[in-house]
Amino acid sequence: MPDLLYLKMPLAAESVKDFENLCQSALGFANSKKQKGWISAEWMISHNENEGYLFHMWECWESKEDFENYMRSPERVSGSYFEQSIRKCASGNSVLFWGKRHIV
Repeated sequence: MPDLLYLKMPLAAESVKDFENLCQSALGFANSKKQKGWISAEWMISHNENEGYLFHMWECWESKEDFENYMRSPERVSGSYFEQSIRKCASGNSVLFWGKRHIV
């Protein structure tokens, strides 16, 4: 049964467009799609008065280990251009959950 990742990350209001561009770039989801074990992804950015802008992402991977291996790749490690770009856009602590994807 595939593993499902949910990520919620607050975004700085002035960085929302830059973050959307990063997600849609070759370093964003296009890069994820090429990785071993990647199945699918959905994402959105929400906004409300209390929480500001929030990035929501749901990714499905064959295994959590496949995702962890991907996050150790040169494109994603700490200090990489992608990771630094994320840090510039984030405005608080992220929340990450793992679960199982049940296919009916």
